Amino acid sequence: MANPLAGSRFYARLGNAFTRPMWSILPPPLGFGILTTTGRKTRKLRRQSVRAIRQEDRIVVVAMMGERAQWLNNVRSDPRVMIRLHDGTITGVARETADEAEMEWAAGVYVGTTVPNDYLDYVVYHWGFPTRHKLEEAHRRWFEEGVPVIIEAQSTAAKGAKPDSES
Repeated sequence: MANPLAGSRFYARLGNAFTRPMWSILPPPLGFGILTTTGRKTRKLRRQSVRAIRQEDRIVVVAMMGERAQWLNNVRSDPRVMIRLHDGTITGVARETADEAEMEWAAGVYVGTTVPNDYLDYVVYHWGFPTRHKLEEAHRRWFEEGVPVIIEAQSTAAKGAKPDSES
């Protein structure tokens, strides 16, 4: 049985309210990050917890709420972002996937990567017992129904660096 709140803006805010403060003090677990964008209206820094899968100089994230994701609209307005991962903070440029080959690569990275925290995430999102197969199905559905975004890393900030301000 799926969590009836999953996919709603309320649920996203609730999850962010729990993970963002904890991950601001401790690095996020492998496979997750805190994405910092610039608000398209306020120009203030906005932070959002996301599932982030890194492969070399590129990080794949998915706006699971699709067009309703505020951080996606912020990225479209100003693609310069920072993302705090388990191994440090990265500055980069975010963009939606451009072509079919890149979309296949991003899907392979996002769907094909399973990290320990995915099992807990599945329980909270789906209210069911997670298996690797179920995780891959969920990640594939999130990828296909959401908006995939690739962050091209430009530099790695000092380990544990924090954004200049919080919002």
